Amino acid sequence: MEAEKPVIQTDPEIPEAIRSFCSRCTEALKQVTAPESCIALARQELGGLLQNRDLMSRLMEAILEGRAFPDIRRPTLFDNEILLYQEPDRLYSLRMYLWGPGEYTPIHDHNSWGVIGTVTAGFEVVNYSRVDDGESEGYAELKERERFILKAGESAHTFPLNDGIHRTGNPTRETIVTLSFYGSPVARPYIQGFDLVHRRVFRIMSPRRKKVHLADQALKTLSSHA
Repeated sequence: MEAEKPVIQTDPEIPEAIRSFCSRCTEALKQVTAPESCIALARQELGGLLQNRDLMSRLMEAILEGRAFPDIRRPTLFDNEILLYQEPDRLYSLRMYLWGPGEYTPIHDHNSWGVIGTVTAGFEVVNYSRVDDGESEGYAELKERERFILKAGESAHTFPLNDGIHRTGNPTRETIVTLSFYGSPVARPYIQGFDLVHRRVFRIMSPRRKKVHLADQALKTLSSHA
């Protein structure tokens, strides 16, 4: 996906719990590269944030008061997504998601390994395997591999591209807060979404990237009809 302007860790509005979390992760991830090791490290570190209810309450209050952090005005890929920290060298990012009752993502893949954890119980993860050969443009056939519900403080992990196709969401009647920790992304300005019923694959882009893409396509249309 496109580069995002980093959230500067020295911003005085960033809570100390997040600042220290990011400092530890930055130092640790400079020492390990294998995705499995990175995931194990991220799951261990993320657990502390997920159990910090005071921190989560303060973040919600900051949003309600319109403070600079967390910045809910920053464009993101999903409308319930809030970027909490982007490591300046794109080593990793920390993101928060707010899920209303019954809200789910489309089925999608990822551009990096990641760890997804929930603050409160009830968050659902559905993982899929891609069973077609990927040779037909716009076509994809998926098979559900597993589904499970996370308890408060628990996390799951994902991998890049076809190894990380899933759908996540909130089957409960309450609003759920989750945190996601993503590693360094592959150079791809989109993720892929999947239509399970119609066996279709499509691109999901950030609002800015989508406008640029559509402008490019519109220019080609205008040129062809000149």
